Amino acid sequence: MESESFFKSLFRNLFQSLFRVIGAGIGIIIVIILFVIVFSNPSTVQKRTTLRVLPNHDWEQKPFSIELPALLDIKINGVIGLDNIQKESIAAQLIESINGELKPGQVKGVFLELNTPGGVAEDADAIYQMLIDYKARFKVPIFAYIQGLCASGGVYVACAADKIYATDDSIIGSVGVIMPTCFNFYNLLQKWDIETKTLTAGKDKDILNPFRPWKPDEDQNLQNTVNFVYDRFMSIVSQNRPLLTRKVLEEQGAKIFPAPQALQIGFIDGQISSKDQALLAFASHIGIQDNYQVVELEVNSLFNELFGTASTLAKGKVHHYLRLAGDIHPDLQGKPLCLYKP
Repeated sequence: MESESFFKSLFRNLFQSLFRVIGAGIGIIIVIILFVIVFSNPSTVQKRTTLRVLPNHDWEQKPFSIELPALLDIKINGVIGLDNIQKESIAAQLIESINGELKPGQVKGVFLELNTPGGVAEDADAIYQMLIDYKARFKVPIFAYIQGLCASGGVYVACAADKIYATDDSIIGSVGVIMPTCFNFYNLLQKWDIETKTLTAGKDKDILNPFRPWKPDEDQNLQNTVNFVYDRFMSIVSQNRPLLTRKVLEEQGAKIFPAPQALQIGFIDGQISSKDQALLAFASHIGIQDNYQVVELEVNSLFNELFGTASTLAKGKVHHYLRLAGDIHPDLQGKPLCLYKP
């Protein structure tokens, strides 16, 4: 019986291994086929976005017209630095708004929708700079509209707008910078008589190694980096929001505020209860309210899956979005974050 059980287990394991190999092979073949399809067509390689016409303030959604003035709708919905809210994806939308189906000068304004807790400081800064450059280069206004949460890196990006409005129940604020929490397991390892060894070259290469005692002031280098990013963050906000001086920002700290209080402090310019009204206000400001279209340049999912910086295929792994106490997405680890995460 034991021998029979052994052989059953052996054959089961062999078949499982065989099916895994076959499955992996099929997956590789699919990726290769998609790779060939994409790169065998030069126009597909160059085109990273797909143009979609969205409803205007009257809920009209007509076919795209090259003759109608357009508002370019850019969505910052989610964590900045993940998914489609990376500097590369925003750059693709801005670049193809002048090199794609839209003719030069057709975009009359950028309608920036925000519902974000912020995210990676590097991406927030890059997106802010791209929007500022786009506005100056093509002489178009930017109108930011907050629907929900606009915290930390969201405020950073919104500062590129000429005007910032929010729904009555939106939450805004949290001007601050944080590094992901570091843990130290040294005492726990000592208790269980577990030894570890980290091989390094270069002074302080294993800074804040969680498996050994930390040295005094070991975190100073990272703290200096956080201070540098925070100082730049405050400069961006105070330059673009007249009421939010450095003194006010230091007094308010990284707190968040409901829209009415955010308006008083100076984070926003007013409250607008719906996107329809916000679109009408923006179109009226430009003078195109009687005849315009709202367009979105949606970043192609195939491109993101194969080559995006958050690509699961490119990294050879799949991240699970766990939301346990103290957990943070792996792509955010080790980076200065303009992120609201209570």
